[in-house]
Amino acid sequence: MKIEKIHHVRIMVNDLEKATKRWGTIFGLDFTPAAENPEGDLVGTSSSVGVTLGAPYMPDGPVARGLEKRGEGLALLSLQVTNFEEALQEMEANGLKCITNFGKSGLFHPKDLNGVMIELLEG
Repeated sequence: MKIEKIHHVRIMVNDLEKATKRWGTIFGLDFTPAAENPEGDLVGTSSSVGVTLGAPYMPDGPVARGLEKRGEGLALLSLQVTNFEEALQEMEANGLKCITNFGKSGLFHPKDLNGVMIELLEG
């Protein structure tokens, strides 16, 4: 599979405002205003260099439970690929399960790759 680049990384945090200030101060990053995704149980923000921060939308939802179980940290690695269909076939041939296929992008279960969800998207 041909990976063109890392598209972005998502770091899950308990307190989005606090994390945004910390990452902004330490690394000089500017973040977009927080955006809510109720269906995905996520509130998130992103920087121009591909660092995204995510926090639970609901205090007792699946994202909050996941944070409680696994703690804060790297949750998603998004990789831009030349051809999504070819990459999908290669991932599945290696035993990795695509849990959500959006057509030109897909998510792969974190159990398959050391606790990190992988997103492949065609660039």
